[in-house]
Amino acid sequence: MIQGRIAPFRSIPIRPSRLLYAPVPALLLWLCLWLNLNTGMWNIQPPSDAGEWQLLVRAVLPFAVLPVAGFLLLRRRKIRFPGSAPSRLLMAYGCIATLAAIFSPEPLWSLYWSIAFLATILAAWTFVDQRDPVESARQLLQVTWVATFIVAAILAYQARNSVFGAGATAYGAVEIELAGLSRSSGVARWAAVPGLVCLVRAYHTRRPMLIAFFLGVAAVSFFMVYRMQSRGALFGSVAALLFALLVSSRMRRYALPFAAIALVAIVLLDSPAVVSDQVATYLARGQNREEFISMTGRTRAYQESLEAIRDAPIFGRGQWADRLVIHEHSHNSYLQALLNGGVIGGIPYFASWIAGWILFFRIQKKKDRLSPEDRICLLEAGTVMMFFTVRSIPETTTASFAVDLLVMVAVYVYLEALAISIARRPLRRPMPILANPFARKEVARLRSAG
Repeated sequence: MIQGRIAPFRSIPIRPSRLLYAPVPALLLWLCLWLNLNTGMWNIQPPSDAGEWQLLVRAVLPFAVLPVAGFLLLRRRKIRFPGSAPSRLLMAYGCIATLAAIFSPEPLWSLYWSIAFLATILAAWTFVDQRDPVESARQLLQVTWVATFIVAAILAYQARNSVFGAGATAYGAVEIELAGLSRSSGVARWAAVPGLVCLVRAYHTRRPMLIAFFLGVAAVSFFMVYRMQSRGALFGSVAALLFALLVSSRMRRYALPFAAIALVAIVLLDSPAVVSDQVATYLARGQNREEFISMTGRTRAYQESLEAIRDAPIFGRGQWADRLVIHEHSHNSYLQALLNGGVIGGIPYFASWIAGWILFFRIQKKKDRLSPEDRICLLEAGTVMMFFTVRSIPETTTASFAVDLLVMVAVYVYLEALAISIARRPLRRPMPILANPFARKEVARLRSAG
């Protein structure tokens, strides 16, 4: 079990309010990392117009976030996570991949992405720099959900003709409409996260207006996932929803009957054979047998990745090794980790996933000791983690800096804060009824009346 210890305070802690629990510097650092998305080393060059200026500023943000986050942690450190914490394991992997940059074909490019990777973890740790880490870490998680919702809404608006148009599918068309800003799988990922979170929220609130809002957002989000025809996001969403149903008794109680009714309606509208053909056609995406079996060229990327790993098996080639060595996405998180950090870095990376799930189920067993809000956030964190666990197989997740890393680091840090809080909090045993004098009088009265 994760335990934390409190170091002496060196500054006055920020007093929480109903709107702001996390330190303001932590929120600003997290915002900077989100602004850095869809930029890179190629944007660090003399600008010629306003567009290039904003890209340049966004691209250099990790160089500011890393030292500032490190300074805040050294100055106001109060919680220390053990080596078995998933975020600490990711940090170990990130440090090894940073050292491996000397073996990269482009060391400066690799070092840039290492800085962004390490800055993400350090910035997330600054959220637990308070006397009670749970509230600020919960706000880190909720700010992350809101950020994914905002970006998904922006992408939906920009690609509205493809997403909500009359075309048979948005697969392939959304890349053109977004001018290469994001692929179909990327858009589906952006939509799936707020969809999953809103669906969990819809089944755990009693306010009709909020239920309608959450269900509406979830419906639009999953419609986007369906229209993108991203198999990784689709299977990840299905696995995440099934996970939420298995873990949450409330969702099983209300969602399963609706799922059963929907299944019966589908069977009544079309025969199982017709439904099977429609599903096969949807998953095939117009590809021939060879393209489908190769997972849209992924098997070729896997083979090239394995060959590159054999060339540098111990320390790898540093961050972004897949783009710089095999000149394409490795399309698998574990292969990418081996490419970036070799076997030495791959071990803590693989362990981070295992540690994350062990931590979740340990907390889940003690969820009765959590507040009602934290029980919902715990389910949200586990549901999103299941989505990215499945997505880590056909796509790259948490092995390099991307939105996947931002989301998963927020999940890990929140789980770690919960575990520390539970370890500190003494178990409150219910008072035996006869130990309460008022209860004894009530029992005696009922016995005399009976």
